[in-house]
Amino acid sequence: MPELPEVETIRRGLTATVLGRRVERVGAVWPASLRGPIEGGLVGRHLIGIRRRGKLLVGDLSDGGHVLVHLMMTGQLVVVEDGRILFAGGHPTRSMLGPMPNRTTRVILELTGGRVLYFNDQRKFGRLWLVDDAGLAADPFLARLGPEPLEPAFTLSAFRAQLRRHARAPVKAVLLNQTVVAGIGNIYADESLHLARVHPGRKAASLSSAESRRLRAAIRTTLALAVESGGTSFAEYVNAARGRQGYLTQARAFRREGLPCVVCGTTMKRIRVAGRGTTVCPRCQRSP
Repeated sequence: MPELPEVETIRRGLTATVLGRRVERVGAVWPASLRGPIEGGLVGRHLIGIRRRGKLLVGDLSDGGHVLVHLMMTGQLVVVEDGRILFAGGHPTRSMLGPMPNRTTRVILELTGGRVLYFNDQRKFGRLWLVDDAGLAADPFLARLGPEPLEPAFTLSAFRAQLRRHARAPVKAVLLNQTVVAGIGNIYADESLHLARVHPGRKAASLSSAESRRLRAAIRTTLALAVESGGTSFAEYVNAARGRQGYLTQARAFRREGLPCVVCGTTMKRIRVAGRGTTVCPRCQRSP
């Protein structure tokens, strides 16, 4: 599932390619991808803002209203004009760079100026839905999200309070909990924990004040670097705003099982923590 840096990269790409355009037509190839009817609330309205909250995209519409997009496991957003792909982001399959629509296309938004926004989703878990201002404020998914880790609200005191609240949980499980901090998934949890030299299986309450401070700083450093690198991609993305980039060349833990630790040279190991595959350095991240 795309994490905060990938969704932020998508937000920037969409801002560069579709912001300000009016929706001319909505085509639902797979109606189940729409949570309720949206055509009447979209057609004729302009996209006046594109925001991100955790792993969710929020498109602000003229005359009020918002379109919410959750890519889930395999969602993609592709912007095309005159057969040329201007931007593609989401689940990284090479099919996203081929002719559109393709066999995974679920929703098509035709925009002014001849641009078309395709929502593709191989496994059909992603969703689009419309809400008004009150619905946005009351949306149960958004209401449960914790603070944005790159925003001032993600304070050390708030983070330490959450570690105490989930005292018996492995610290990695706490980082993956979207009510604690929004937008972190498996990749950036491992990356942050390695940078902070904290073993993912440690109980949250066992972290000292210094370790908590170090981990919070590592989360912010890792995510900021990943955002500026365009996120992690396993195939090439087309990003009209930033060109082709990726975080993988700088990864400290992700996909480094069996390779030397970038800090001490010890062979990285793969374990399971909180039911998730996890890569650690046995020396830098001492087992609890």
